[in-house]
Amino acid sequence: MRVFKLNAVMASLALSMPVYAQQAQEQTQQADSPSAPSQTTKETNNSNDQQDLEIIEVKGVKTADMKARDLERMKDGFSSVISTDELGNFVDQNVAESLRRLPGVTLQRSEGEGKFVAVRGLGPSFVSVNMNGSEMAGAGEDRAVSLDSLPADLLGTIEVLKSLTPDQNLNSIGGTVNVKAISAFDRGKETLNLKMQGAYNELREAYSPRFSLNGTELLLDNTVGIGYALSYEDRETLIDETRHHSSNEMKFYRADFPLTDDDIAAGNLGPEILGPAQLEYRREIADRTRTAGALNVEYMPSEDAYYYVKGTYTKYDDGDFALREFYDFQDAGSFGNDEILFVDEQTKEFVLSDIDVFHQHFIQESTNETTTFSLGGRNTFAKTWILDYEYARSKSEEDSRGDRRVQFRERDLIVYGRGGRDTIDARVMSPEEAASFAGQPYVEGMFGNAAAGDGSDLNNFIFDNLFLEGGLRSDDLESWQVNLRKDLYSDYINYVKVGGLFTQRFHERDKNRWSFDPSADDCNNDQACIDAVNSSLADYPSDIPANSNFQYPFESSATVDAIVDVTRQTLESATNGEESIESTKGDYTIDEDTKAAYAMTEFPLGLDASVITGVRWVETEFASTGFMSLENDDFEFNGAGNGELDIAIPLPEASITYSEFFPSVHLRYEPTENILIRGAVWSSFTRPSFKQARGFATFDADIELCPPASDDCDDDQGSANLQQLQDYILASNNTLDVGNPNLTAMTSINYDASLSWYASENLFMEIGLFYKDIENFIIDVNGVGMSLNDLPVRLPVNQVTEFVIPQDLFLEEINITLNGDTATVYGVELSYNQYFENGFFIQSNATFLDSEARLDGTIRQGVVPLPDQADQTFNLTVGWENEVFSARLIANHRSEILEQIGSCPESAELTDVKGCKVWGDQYQDGYMSLDAKFKYDLTENVQLYFDALNLTSQEDLRYFQGNEQSGGNILYQKEVYGQTYQLGATIKFY
Repeated sequence: MRVFKLNAVMASLALSMPVYAQQAQEQTQQADSPSAPSQTTKETNNSNDQQDLEIIEVKGVKTADMKARDLERMKDGFSSVISTDELGNFVDQNVAESLRRLPGVTLQRSEGEGKFVAVRGLGPSFVSVNMNGSEMAGAGEDRAVSLDSLPADLLGTIEVLKSLTPDQNLNSIGGTVNVKAISAFDRGKETLNLKMQGAYNELREAYSPRFSLNGTELLLDNTVGIGYALSYEDRETLIDETRHHSSNEMKFYRADFPLTDDDIAAGNLGPEILGPAQLEYRREIADRTRTAGALNVEYMPSEDAYYYVKGTYTKYDDGDFALREFYDFQDAGSFGNDEILFVDEQTKEFVLSDIDVFHQHFIQESTNETTTFSLGGRNTFAKTWILDYEYARSKSEEDSRGDRRVQFRERDLIVYGRGGRDTIDARVMSPEEAASFAGQPYVEGMFGNAAAGDGSDLNNFIFDNLFLEGGLRSDDLESWQVNLRKDLYSDYINYVKVGGLFTQRFHERDKNRWSFDPSADDCNNDQACIDAVNSSLADYPSDIPANSNFQYPFESSATVDAIVDVTRQTLESATNGEESIESTKGDYTIDEDTKAAYAMTEFPLGLDASVITGVRWVETEFASTGFMSLENDDFEFNGAGNGELDIAIPLPEASITYSEFFPSVHLRYEPTENILIRGAVWSSFTRPSFKQARGFATFDADIELCPPASDDCDDDQGSANLQQLQDYILASNNTLDVGNPNLTAMTSINYDASLSWYASENLFMEIGLFYKDIENFIIDVNGVGMSLNDLPVRLPVNQVTEFVIPQDLFLEEINITLNGDTATVYGVELSYNQYFENGFFIQSNATFLDSEARLDGTIRQGVVPLPDQADQTFNLTVGWENEVFSARLIANHRSEILEQIGSCPESAELTDVKGCKVWGDQYQDGYMSLDAKFKYDLTENVQLYFDALNLTSQEDLRYFQGNEQSGGNILYQKEVYGQTYQLGATIKFY
């Protein structure tokens, strides 16, 4: 029905075309099709492309902006463009941070640095990233390509295409980011530029060098063009983080000490609050090295022939020394176990016993290498037939080369906790202090063994875990495409174009992880190993890191490596030479083949207008493998240990095939030389991410079992032995993360209109309107109640023999990705750039949008905003420049974003906080950054610059929505990364 409606719109537009129309000029090629260069130095009298374009040597902010506007104006669809020189004029580290300054584009950060972009209210998974027009591979679990490994000064231009024609890859409801390599034909001359920079981060108190070299060469009477770039950066950062660890659930707390069974039976209960289930303080000390290179060789022996080879290589080495202090509040048993000692309804404070505090030291080293390569050309026959073709391959591989961790832990502690919007507080308490909080006179032993620990003595923090990991994740993408265009030069049709694309993709994750408590018996009589296995935190020099939230000291990275080196020999005996469940449960493979074919044509509408219309057909074949796993981190019972209850069972291969037609109509109208009007009705789709669609099922590590014919479920079954445990039943309150191989691509009919006013070289204004009507939108949902029978993947629970998992078991906490019903996104983009005669200038844009999404009533009642949508984004640059100096103040604002939603089915009352988990909605807080940049031309060829980043010391904050019982928002994650200053020089040799 949706396709029928869109075809009806197209037919109406086609029938309304006038019989007499002006013969249209030859159109420029689309950004994601192999094409001839946009400009060359060859002289020709019959190339319309070369007549329309002129080579602009960009020297200042104004001319950089003019170049970007010209590139946008040439496109058939609506787009936003940044040129190479404009990238240099901003203060950004990478491509992602540069894109956030464009209208409708928002940024997602990781550890203080831009990583992914969202376009027009749709998240990074719904934005495709192309390199030179071909889709890039990404080694992560999302389809989103991480742009932090791509240096900005490696590229020629970056385009954000917001309305797509049928000859483009339509796997992008949000938009397509196309990054293009430096081209000698685009620059139209020989160039050589060297850039040197030093950066200083105030938190790390360290300097980071950066070098880049790029240039172009024209050879053999300008028939051969070579563009090249090299870049190197060693970036040292420090990020302080407070987070809710790994759990997406908060916990209800009601004091059960010193209640008796009679009190509980009579309902004489105290107040109940909602608070954090976990807390982790982190400090990430990172050394990140980026090495990148690009080579673009183009050959144009004549006007009718063009050939190219393009390649880009990026290598991203990430070395982290991570300090982590982890308070696992949820270790406290459920209400009735006398482990919730105190709850304050007013202040939302709580005191718990039987809590473990983990002191962890990670050394994580990984390398991410991405290579993209394309080979193709374009040939013109008989002046009217144009054939272009391309083979492209992109491969991304992430190699963890030896992550290791040592952990010290003290058990059975009394811990104070309190959650808030900006932080979570925790500290270890003495029994005397806890009794005072609880309003009870202290009696020795009154809290039992659940309070037997003592966190005041570092000797009690014993070394109890060695973690070793090596993993490989890869994404390999190959594509073949061909396009044939016939120029007709008639009064009715400008051209007809057909083509096809075939893509093969293989995505794989293979992790090898071992996590165990080393035994001195496995040390082979090595005294150094024995001493390390039996050591405590007090045995090593340590101190509390300055300006941190840590309450316990940390040893050095050299000490961590020494502990790992001497205890590694215990691995073989501890694991019996077998892979651990951690080495298996996350492994998977994905095969995805896609086919696409299209036909399109352009009709003239008088002298100043044209319409492009056509349809694209796409088929997707998807298959995945994975595991069902149960890992029993804390489960304790008589006669079982060493992972005897860790379970990993392969799932049957899951597969799905789906296809659809995607028609579109694009109107371009220039009533005057200063005004450009665009309109489009087009359709597109977005496939689910690898994590969302692959088959897997992971039960939480703190599983609970119920004895036969009893509701007394717990994660500690005491005296039960292995044989008795076979009759135990998995409790309904266990948490399950599960994939959804039945997910289909979400589809959208997109409506776009824009008005661009090129008033003069000093003034540009633009307004763009958009509306997206989305079906089967994809959304992550937390805390869904569902029977195992109703899951999208059939779990092999009958193969679990250690205990019982009924096939019809109802679980209260399932985290899953689902296809929603419908969603709409609508908004407006505004741009205003003006330059004044006295040198002052303003560059600005703003985007206002809104959305509504509706899920199945068994998941969420009512409507919610579409996740990853920011209602408002603003970018404002105010500056001044003359021929040798420029100064700018650059502001960027983004409003809050809904990232995940909690379950609240129609069957639940809104007042039922346990059945309706609206409080579990997760948001990313609004963001406001302020940067400054100064440039001075020392000579005609030497330019100095100084950048100041994050002058407002903005922090990245994520939080749970919370409710009255929590006292409002509760922190989920906060990153603090401070200010950075950059000083550099650019040298132009010619």
